[in-house]
Amino acid sequence: SSMFDPKRGTAEEQLIRTIRVAKALGSPIARCVLGIVGDRRSTGGITARIAETVQVLQNVRSFAVDSGVKIAVENHAGDMRSEELVGLIEAAGRDFVGATMDSGNATWALEPPLRNLEILGPYALSTGIRDSALWETDDGAMLQWTAMGEGCVDWPAYFHRYAELCPQVPVQLEIISGRPISIPYLQDDFWTPYREVPTREFMRFVALARHGSPRQPFAVAAGQDLKHAELEFQRAELERSVRYCREVLGLGLKS
Repeated sequence: SSMFDPKRGTAEEQLIRTIRVAKALGSPIARCVLGIVGDRRSTGGITARIAETVQVLQNVRSFAVDSGVKIAVENHAGDMRSEELVGLIEAAGRDFVGATMDSGNATWALEPPLRNLEILGPYALSTGIRDSALWETDDGAMLQWTAMGEGCVDWPAYFHRYAELCPQVPVQLEIISGRPISIPYLQDDFWTPYREVPTREFMRFVALARHGSPRQPFAVAAGQDLKHAELEFQRAELERSVRYCREVLGLGLKS
């Protein structure tokens, strides 16, 4: 992956270190990622990066199993669609590898979050949950993540199905609001790394964008400190998300 940092050791060494940290903290899960959306355009495409990742996972299998820690690979930054991540998990070994299911990154990979849930839910060990706003632009669509309940995701339907598919998996909010991401699907060269996307599934993604409305990106007022302003902005987004999850969805409440 273009984001891999060899200064931190081989992929196996970095993953073993991650497993050790997870075990020391008492976590049964060690989360990791393959890469980012640009890896879909790398030599060999995402298929080659998946094969490399499977090999790394298999190389550390005995260490992970002996440690009692499962590896949760995320659908990260638009790198893999749900079916691609499932293929990676099955090839590596479902007995010690599962998914970190990220609803926000699903939309980055042209995938409605509810479809992502249907496919990844049975493999999920961990999550990264946030809402997404999508709207049409002259060259395709724009994606911007939002606080829970303020985007295009039907969360009551999502968590009804979540309770059926992966009821023991924690709901972990990962709020990253205010950052627009262009998805220029009307440009011909956009489709080179997405040739396998089913037309029917893509049209469901388009429908979300067609019914969406533009959002303002995060911006710093004149004279404000950038770091402080973003901390305050993201904190407010997280607080609204927690309230929505508790008061509207009933998450985190004892029955």
